[in-house]
Amino acid sequence: MKKSVNIILLLLITGVAVLFFLLDPSKHEIFPTCLFYSLTGGYCPGCGSQRALHSLLHFNIAGVISYNFLFLPAALLILYHYVHPLLNKMLGWKLPNLFYKKQTPWIIFVVVILFWVARNLPIYPFNVLAPGMGK
Repeated sequence: MKKSVNIILLLLITGVAVLFFLLDPSKHEIFPTCLFYSLTGGYCPGCGSQRALHSLLHFNIAGVISYNFLFLPAALLILYHYVHPLLNKMLGWKLPNLFYKKQTPWIIFVVVILFWVARNLPIYPFNVLAPGMGK
């Protein structure tokens, strides 16, 4: 059962990656728009993530950063979360996973909230954090 779920998840992730590689979210209407932005005109912490993913799949790191400054660190944290146990197992390490520290969720929460507020300030340098403004 678990193996079939993993295969389905892998196929789903691959399908989404192919979709985001082939189609630019800024040019196709099949991609959803941000509900927060639609209702308020402000940028949520995730605004620009679809375009950032498209840029990442095309190895355009400057584009990733300009669309969503937190996208790359978040992707690296997710990668760390999955690679850490594999490295511990393969190399015989017993290093603790930083995600399971008591302070980690609070640190991530504070960083996301500060980013959310800062990217909506209409003054330099904070307005550079708005999606696509750094391009």
